Amino acid sequence: MDPIKAGASVLVLLAALAVSGVAAARTPTPAQKAAIVAAFRSQQGDVAIQKIQLSSTNPGFAMMNWGFAVRGMTAFHTSLMARSGKTWKVLWTRDVQDPANGACVYVPGPVARDLLGVNCPPPAKLRARAATVSERGLIGRGFRKSSLTPYAKSATSLSHVCVSNADPSWAAAVAAFPSGDSVYVFFRHGKRWAPAFESVLQQGTPPPSLVVLSLATCVGYDPAAF
Repeated sequence: MDPIKAGASVLVLLAALAVSGVAAARTPTPAQKAAIVAAFRSQQGDVAIQKIQLSSTNPGFAMMNWGFAVRGMTAFHTSLMARSGKTWKVLWTRDVQDPANGACVYVPGPVARDLLGVNCPPPAKLRARAATVSERGLIGRGFRKSSLTPYAKSATSLSHVCVSNADPSWAAAVAAFPSGDSVYVFFRHGKRWAPAFESVLQQGTPPPSLVVLSLATCVGYDPAAF
């Protein structure tokens, strides 16, 4: 995101935003807050910051509510940050209207519950495995033959092919094209592997939330996008 200076009016709007962590999270000390704000603004610009909270279960993680304004439009976001050495790094950012369960992919379950009130699935359910050679072949064949993905013939590759641990009847992959564009495709196994949902035209039926979370790291997408 390009740095955008936010005016005092945005600070007023942000103060009214009722998005906060659960009671277990705590307010950082002035020194901790200064370090987090400095690190965040070095990465995002001079945005308006509403609230910062530290995880009580692991103070190496923090949550920040922030926003910016341009041409009269205001946007609000929540970012999760982690301490890295002497500084802080942004792990994940979502628009406040998006589901918060994507945090489960980026931070430990107790931290997600502490900062966002999210109950994460067991860690084993949040993983996926690389598809076998046989599975890759069958998934690739389904991709090329499906009416849901008519652009398959133009794809240069189908990579990051992964099978969900949460539900092994679901898989996902990244289709790449000569233009440099890419499409995320989710596959469902019935009698054979076939595309069930794709990200460019948003056609088909999206997989269950748990499946989306489980495949995110392996395939390489932000679960908030689905």
